[in-house]
Amino acid sequence: MKNSILLLALLAVTCSFGQAKKSKSEPKKAPEAIEVKDRDEIISIESAPIINEYDDNKIYNTAGIEVQPEFPGGHDKLASYISNNFVYSDEMKEAELKGKVFVSFVVERDGSLTDIKIIRGLGYGTEEAVLRILKRMPRWMPGEQNGKKVRCAYSFPITIYATK
Repeated sequence: MKNSILLLALLAVTCSFGQAKKSKSEPKKAPEAIEVKDRDEIISIESAPIINEYDDNKIYNTAGIEVQPEFPGGHDKLASYISNNFVYSDEMKEAELKGKVFVSFVVERDGSLTDIKIIRGLGYGTEEAVLRILKRMPRWMPGEQNGKKVRCAYSFPITIYATK
């Protein structure tokens, strides 16, 4: 009797699971086609707007530019210009200041420098002295990309050695 009740219960459980409907997810239908009606106005190739890929205001990074901007005469002349024009204050000399001032700016298409910034200074008036030099600097040879002069971001450190 116990065996038949157990067998009957097992059969009921098996039948109920066997008849459960499996939920099948319907495959997603492709979106219906959109009907395109004739246009009243057709744009000819001659009247289509020209897309200019050259952006006059874009600032290029020196890492990915074909022709790098350059100080007239190159890096050695730049170092010479800075060392000849940097004015050491008495405060800098007294502190025997040594270190680097990091600067950044944009070399414009005409070679002028704009957006001049001191990224990190040393204090003691070094920031003002470097800004004065950069603002008075002669025009650079601008960077070029695809044969056109472009605006280009430029940065470098200036090493300061002030001795008594």
